[in-house]
Amino acid sequence: MDSPPGSDAPGARRARVRRALLEVSWDALLLVRHADRQILDANAVAHRLYGAERLEASPPRRYDTLVGDREEIDALFGQHRTHLPLRYHLLTDGTRIPVEIRVSWLVEEDGTEIGCIGVRDLRRETEDHRRLRAAESGYRAIFRAAPFPVLLLDRRGIVSDANEAALGLYRHSLSTLVGQPLASLLQDERQARRYFRAARWREAGQWHRRRDGELFLADVEVSMLRLSADVHAMVVLRDVTEERALLQRVQASEARWRFALEGHGDALWEWDLVRGAFHVSRSFGEQLGRPPDPQEQAAAYWSELVHPEDRERLTRMMSAHIRERLPLIDVEVRLRMREGGYRWVWLRGRVMERNHAGRALRLIGSVRDVHEQKAQADELAQWREQVQHTARLTSMAEMAAALAHELNQPLTAIRNFGAATLRRLDKAPAHDVAEVRRAVQLIADEAMRAGRIMQHIRNVVRHDTVQREAVSLDELVRSVQHLAELQARRLGASIELELDPAVPAVLADRVLAEQLLLNLVRNGLEAMQHSPAPRQLLLSTAPGPQGMAEIHIRDRGCGLPVDSDLDIYLPFVTTKADGMGMGLAICRSIVEAHLGQLWAEPQAEGGTLFRLTLPLAEKDAR
Repeated sequence: MDSPPGSDAPGARRARVRRALLEVSWDALLLVRHADRQILDANAVAHRLYGAERLEASPPRRYDTLVGDREEIDALFGQHRTHLPLRYHLLTDGTRIPVEIRVSWLVEEDGTEIGCIGVRDLRRETEDHRRLRAAESGYRAIFRAAPFPVLLLDRRGIVSDANEAALGLYRHSLSTLVGQPLASLLQDERQARRYFRAARWREAGQWHRRRDGELFLADVEVSMLRLSADVHAMVVLRDVTEERALLQRVQASEARWRFALEGHGDALWEWDLVRGAFHVSRSFGEQLGRPPDPQEQAAAYWSELVHPEDRERLTRMMSAHIRERLPLIDVEVRLRMREGGYRWVWLRGRVMERNHAGRALRLIGSVRDVHEQKAQADELAQWREQVQHTARLTSMAEMAAALAHELNQPLTAIRNFGAATLRRLDKAPAHDVAEVRRAVQLIADEAMRAGRIMQHIRNVVRHDTVQREAVSLDELVRSVQHLAELQARRLGASIELELDPAVPAVLADRVLAEQLLLNLVRNGLEAMQHSPAPRQLLLSTAPGPQGMAEIHIRDRGCGLPVDSDLDIYLPFVTTKADGMGMGLAICRSIVEAHLGQLWAEPQAEGGTLFRLTLPLAEKDAR
């Protein structure tokens, strides 16, 4: 019977319905006849997936052409399987892709069995799964190799994994630690509930328990992460037991140190570098004659107290110590008193606390009043200078008789040449001017020589401040030889020179350097007064260590005392029956003031060698 006009045959309606159902699917759908596995229909998703325009076009394709192995054909068409989780299909270009197969079998009215095969493309999921496995593999490698202890907790608070550092910390093996509830690792089991309270949190100083029951203190940092679709808590630990114990010992030691310093009369100060605040003890204000200040001061408090001339030096030293270039702050500065004057104090300090990056957090130190000691030191320096001046005068007094004889020679010559010149003027004809000029020139030369001798004596005994300048070693040694020559002749000795012309000028105070050499030469001459002839004293110069020159004074005298505990450089220590014991002490003081060295060496053939170094002038020290 024909259908009414405007109506569709039942077969046509079923075809349209089937086509509509095929096209609404997100996956590729294929209608395959069971008998010959011929593709009867396919949706647009299937066409795009396999790269074919029409899979069901003439000649129609068989399902076998899409399958990578025969096992799938047997499973679907032989065993009527309805789900194959992972198989591989072939695209028209020969590429194999992973797919998931789901099948619904139906029988039409004519008895034809048709399979509705859904094909899901798994390429993206497979790639995502591969990346996830690679990420988890990388995470596992990092987790195992981490040098710090790390635990993994599942959402129930059970340990699911631990690295080697964590196993060592808890003294567990992996088999005994995995599966343990976190509560069993804590001293306070109630704290286990807090480990999942936030996506990320940390806590300092939490007590944990080792396998043998021993407790340790740990800083804990917890982060949430997702692994294999499950949420885990990653716990990073740091054992701070020894660190806290050390901090407690330091604090106790610091408390004892404070007590000892305050008991000794020192004032204490502390600088909080984080807040920029000063803390001072009450005795700090008392030392400065100030009313008790609040214990905490602003950062400007310190700079307002320090004398302007000392401020930069103190700041520079503190900065060097904070940067670990100096082991300790140790300096004398002047602090302002309440009445406006300044008082010398000895300030010491050091960094007592740094953070993990090495940044200084806290300075602590002491202040001791040294004003009286400073005044005494100034007086002592003046006394030493006066002693040196007295020593010069004493040396000149001992040489006065010999110098008078030395001066008498040019003066006698002046008198004789003057008288002779007057007689010659009385008798000589007017044209004999040359002879008169020569006689007058002799008088002038002898007068100049006498003047030079007097000027040299004046320079030695004058009491001026130290004036360092470039001094020629040759001139210095020859000058001392001239001054000591008279004493040498009186003792039947000679002074020989061995001067190295290559030795450049030294930086020295000429008068002090002459006094130094004169003392050593006179000591050498006196040491030879009972020695057999020849009594010879040798003065020589030579290059010294880097930036220095050496002077040697070698005598053939009695030598230094053997097996003696006496320090010959100490004041008032002498081996002479009539000596004061100040000569060598003054010599060493002068050498050290010039940043040089002085030492003595006994000679195998008898006598003593004194060696001293003086710094080269700047232009010659390069």
